[in-house]
Amino acid sequence: KGGTVKIRLSFAALCGAVLLGPSMYAQDLGPHFTKIQDGIYVQTAKSTPQANSNSGIVVTSEGVVLIDTGQTAIDSREVAAAVKKLTSQPVRFIIDTETHPDHSYGHFLFSPPAVIINAEGAGDEMRSSFNPKRMTDLENQSPEMREALQGFRLITPQIEYKGKMTLHVGERTFELLDLGTTHSLANTAVWLPKERVLFAASVAVEDQINTIRPHTNIPDMIAMMKMMKDLNAEVVIPGHGAPTTNKMFDFYTGFLEALVRQVGKMMDEGKSVDQIKAEINMPEYENLQGAKERIPIDVDAAVRAIKSGYRP
Repeated sequence: KGGTVKIRLSFAALCGAVLLGPSMYAQDLGPHFTKIQDGIYVQTAKSTPQANSNSGIVVTSEGVVLIDTGQTAIDSREVAAAVKKLTSQPVRFIIDTETHPDHSYGHFLFSPPAVIINAEGAGDEMRSSFNPKRMTDLENQSPEMREALQGFRLITPQIEYKGKMTLHVGERTFELLDLGTTHSLANTAVWLPKERVLFAASVAVEDQINTIRPHTNIPDMIAMMKMMKDLNAEVVIPGHGAPTTNKMFDFYTGFLEALVRQVGKMMDEGKSVDQIKAEINMPEYENLQGAKERIPIDVDAAVRAIKSGYRP
């Protein structure tokens, strides 16, 4: 679907010789950062005990590209401080892997001048779902959060694409892959083919269970996971949780298929959706984060898939 958009920038010609910051260890950036490769770092948020949204920092010879900007403004400011330690170059682009605020609180710290990119429909969902009351609630959490939120404003993507977009910044190539409505209403995987690093958004998670929203279809999720697995990445960075490998796609595809099989069996027995939600039993997944409350919610998605003719 859609075409390919290519953007190539050459800031070095305007700015003269480019000086990158020294190579750093992740621990130099703070305890929440993991070094993936030279110039590629991931922050797994820890502003609250439940926080596990990721932000990526990719340093190039022509500036920094961020992948998401933090679960809360505290995490976002930690990302901004890490960027300053890594390089004197500015943040040129932010690529959103989804629209939800736990991935985009920090946009106001970088844009403008940074240009934000996500798939088609991202801006509309971010604007329509924005809740000022939530911001007030956050400010009241702690003095630290109130200080971190100073200057906050909602910043939505300036570029939206459909299908695929290729972005060249310095020596790095970023392939943006439209994942459809498989988590939020606009989702982007970011593939660095030279480095073989994949930022895989939130279609799949590992060692936890996500909520499948009404706009999301299980067959589409499985298709997108197969597409990402076929890239054969060396490192896979999910939207939530620790950096991992392709085994995450096997795990989550297995969960979805097991869910549909069990729900289908219970539907064949004549049980109602409410009965299925009350009785569903998936012991191999029940101890994972979010499983208790989310598996019953995900029954609705399994019912939709079965009614559409999908059976694994």
